[in-house]
Amino acid sequence: MPITPHISPRIIPSIASLYNDVNRIFMEYIDNSLDSAEEFYEQSNNAYNKKIEISLKIQGNDYKDGKVIINDNCFGITKFKKLVENIGNSDKKAQPWTNGQFGYGIYSFMAACSNLEITSKLQQDPKALYIPINKKQFDTDRLKDVYFPDPKKVTFSEESGTKIVLSEFEKENWKQINIEELKAEIEKHFELFLTRKNLKIKLMFDNLDLTCSPFNYKQYEGDSYEDHVGELTLNDKRMSHKNTKLKLPNAIHIFIKVTKGKEINKRPVFIYKGRRIAEIKDVKQFHSKHKSDLWDHPNVTGYLDLDSIEQIQPTIARNDFKNNTHARALFFTLLEIEPLILDVVKEVNKKSEERHYKELEDRLNDVLAKLAKSDSMFFRTDYLSGDTINLDKDGAGQNLHDGNGVKDRSLNDLNNFGTNSKFGENEGNNSGKEPSGNGGKIPGGSKGGNSGLNKEAQDPFNDSEFKGSEKKKSGFNIRIVDLEPDIDSTTSQQLRSVLVGSEIRIFKQHSDFINRVGENRQGEKRITERLITYLAGEITVHYKDKFHNKTGQPEYNKNLFVDLVDFVYKFENLLSNLAGKNLSDLEN
Repeated sequence: MPITPHISPRIIPSIASLYNDVNRIFMEYIDNSLDSAEEFYEQSNNAYNKKIEISLKIQGNDYKDGKVIINDNCFGITKFKKLVENIGNSDKKAQPWTNGQFGYGIYSFMAACSNLEITSKLQQDPKALYIPINKKQFDTDRLKDVYFPDPKKVTFSEESGTKIVLSEFEKENWKQINIEELKAEIEKHFELFLTRKNLKIKLMFDNLDLTCSPFNYKQYEGDSYEDHVGELTLNDKRMSHKNTKLKLPNAIHIFIKVTKGKEINKRPVFIYKGRRIAEIKDVKQFHSKHKSDLWDHPNVTGYLDLDSIEQIQPTIARNDFKNNTHARALFFTLLEIEPLILDVVKEVNKKSEERHYKELEDRLNDVLAKLAKSDSMFFRTDYLSGDTINLDKDGAGQNLHDGNGVKDRSLNDLNNFGTNSKFGENEGNNSGKEPSGNGGKIPGGSKGGNSGLNKEAQDPFNDSEFKGSEKKKSGFNIRIVDLEPDIDSTTSQQLRSVLVGSEIRIFKQHSDFINRVGENRQGEKRITERLITYLAGEITVHYKDKFHNKTGQPEYNKNLFVDLVDFVYKFENLLSNLAGKNLSDLEN
């Protein structure tokens, strides 16, 4: 004889447990309200023909008496009894505008609380219908032992609509309820719905009243790729190597935007029947080589709106798509447009990189300024009248012979230098960022970011800057330039860096620089320890060369090299906190 399966009612709470985010549970009931509002939607003008209001109110301060109440003034539930009876066989699947397929959403409350109350009214009915459902009713072996009372007829405040009340929350689940997180989730999940006119979704808790808004892509400068695709290209290697075209009943709307100068961290998503399915980068069936550097790029946002194309359907978990011919064609078509979007991403990466290198230049100039203060202190022999410091060749050169003042000075002394000294307060300070793209802060510069290019700044060790009230601050300006490296006339080799006036130019196109720059999965440049050592070495060479030329060349001895290496170590140490950071982190 045939075998008849018996399904336990306990499977319903088990399925509900798939909702591991409490805030996600409430989305199901807002989703149902939006389904019910479709009766009033006019696609021609993207508006409802009456004001639709959906509200969610968090009531109570304790899980014991806490409630979440979802109200709407939409059409109401047409087949009230069937909503409860037809578990796994929802009528909504026959309606092309609605989202549900299996009718489990109404029972999602079991993942967070024990009690659900449903009240709903149709416009033509004089009374609303009310029914309570408790999780305990499903704690039985046989489905036929699950009973619900007949719906009661009650009054309702709206002409039509539905009211959902969730209560008897578990303690830990109640703690997770967050009205601001819920608002953010609604705005992401229903972003296209929120563009419709005459729709308001609001959230309330205590004195907090929040209204959900659609995401405004226009507020960010950038380049967009937009298309309406009426057919998909299928290249199914399992069947043949030829491309075939699949006509679609509705066009897929592709909108991708690459923002300039602003990382918004809102990755592109798939949207089906107005609801977000998943971020494109997270869909496992989409086998792209550019999930990291394109679909997970912080400057790339947008969506692929699949409308209500029945040939492409999400899985029951709504985080992927059913594996069929149209889904594979969708992903292949998406791979075909990737190069167009990548070109825009590369341009944005380049411009962002330039801005971030400016930030790195400022850090390098800050460190050099700090070390330059120390060198000025090493040369101080005595104070003369008018606070004039003796830095002539005789006075300074002797100190160089004695080891350049490096001996017996620790890095801690260097970091604390100048806090109580009039001389230390005035020497080598940076004053402002350069406004027109000529590098970052300049150690000892008094005329902002351009002082390294001024006449007064051409000599980084101008004696006049040490003469009391007549001091003129001047110094180096470090720039990381995107130019072909200069060629050494003697060796015919590319130079890693050059000193032009008071500007140290470091060539980032030199192979030694390129080999020391890291890169994350999105293709963004990262500061490595090797790069820090490289920068410290290049800057030290030019600084010390100018330093010794100004103060007098010391006689050759070991201390000359000790001084050079010591300066590199100190420079490297003051930059050590940058190791492992992305260039964009410097803006934070």
